[in-house]
Amino acid sequence: MPVSPDFVTRVSRQLSEARPIRIKKMFGGLGIYLDEAFFGVCDDDGTFFKVDESNLKRYEEAGMGPWMMGGVLNDKYRQVPEAVMDEPGELGEWIDAAAEVARRKKGK
Repeated sequence: MPVSPDFVTRVSRQLSEARPIRIKKMFGGLGIYLDEAFFGVCDDDGTFFKVDESNLKRYEEAGMGPWMMGGVLNDKYRQVPEAVMDEPGELGEWIDAAAEVARRKKGK
């Protein structure tokens, strides 16, 4: 789950420009939070957000696949397109949707 120092700097800036997120180191990667909602991870210099039926179509339309976690497919997260990462307004919408998925899942 390694992430490079340059990636950490870049993704931290991108996410923070979109929303007041928190990032925690996690097994060589990063966990991403909005308030108390754990909604995303960074792994292998990629950013992945939580998905369910409410936001999955967006990722599929962008051609983004699931997170491969240690060689195992994890379809609860999808990679965020680089074009979205570069647009704070749009990225904020994707963050909000993923955080809402995390809140719903936690409430179950």
